[in-house]
Amino acid sequence: MPLTPTVRLKFLSIYMREARLKAGVEPKEVAKLLGRDTTRVTKMERGKEGLTPGDAKMLLDRYAVHTEEQKAEIVELARTRSQRGRWLGHRATVPMEQRPYYDFEVDSNRIRHYGMEMVPGLLQTERYMRSALERHFRIDAASVEDIVATRLERQEVLFRRVPVTAVFVISESCLRRVFGGNAIMHEQALHLEELSRRRNVRIHVLPFEGRVSGGTPFSFTMLRIPAPAESAADLEMVYVENLHDADYLDGKQEVNDYADLWGSLTADALGVEQSRRFILGIAQDFA
Repeated sequence: MPLTPTVRLKFLSIYMREARLKAGVEPKEVAKLLGRDTTRVTKMERGKEGLTPGDAKMLLDRYAVHTEEQKAEIVELARTRSQRGRWLGHRATVPMEQRPYYDFEVDSNRIRHYGMEMVPGLLQTERYMRSALERHFRIDAASVEDIVATRLERQEVLFRRVPVTAVFVISESCLRRVFGGNAIMHEQALHLEELSRRRNVRIHVLPFEGRVSGGTPFSFTMLRIPAPAESAADLEMVYVENLHDADYLDGKQEVNDYADLWGSLTADALGVEQSRRFILGIAQDFA
């Protein structure tokens, strides 16, 4: 079960919540069985707090909605919950609210991202990201090298043996907002064109002159993470980041709303081949 601790905990919380609802058991009864208050039960069912294998088995026995094989799979998710050492070294610069996203990203098999003002992190060249980070008002100059190392590490999901399928819709402003000067922007545009030729990467450009029926004033990322058990559904979630916090949305209606928005954005954007030519044209503008 090769999942990061964050993702294991998230799947555990989903399965436990769904089992409780299917069994018709109230949170207060769960709290009594665990010797906790209902607030902690809520945190557990949202993936904010862990559950021991013994407690997971006890609750699943009470819910009685799974086969013994299914229960064993869910209990196994509760076994590896520690993240000790994962956020040391250069990773220590990752803000607390963003750390779960990094784990979700690693375990995803599909990423869909809409970007507005900057080239998405997974697509940035090293020189582009350095220039962007050096201008960021919340980032200490001493932290730039560690952040660059972490971001380059993240990009490995595009090149691993079984790479993630990554689809991007980027505003034309991502291509024209200058970071570091013309030479860096020229290099970045050529890098985007090269990446767009990979089988697992698709880049669509939303040009200034095109219509925007599904326009939105913020960037967002949609992730799909394969379920650890064949009998369970994959995890679909949306990540929306702001200045001081980040939202992780996995409610069915929330995911469906963003899927509809994504459909509108891709319909308004240029196709892959058109986008590739458009990006090359911008590269020439910076040459």
